[in-house]
Amino acid sequence: MDQSFLNRPELSGLDPVKKKFLAELIEEAQKTSQKNMPTLYMKAISKMNALRLKFSPEESALLAEILEAQMSKEDRKRFDAVKKMLLK
Repeated sequence: MDQSFLNRPELSGLDPVKKKFLAELIEEAQKTSQKNMPTLYMKAISKMNALRLKFSPEESALLAEILEAQMSKEDRKRFDAVKKMLLK
């Protein structure tokens, strides 16, 4: 996945630590099979907790929108399923 979305004007105020976290997550996701994506997301949540990173609802919605725009229809379905699982 292209990381250029991190340079979008809407994300200009995003904390540099959060940007770095997202860049690393995207890099790791590129190396991860679809089958192992849920595991990757769970690890990402653990890392966020360890770093005490919190994304505001607005940041989360914007990031999801940007990421989903770059995904195929199949990937969006998987992403939605993971989001639902994580929001429980």
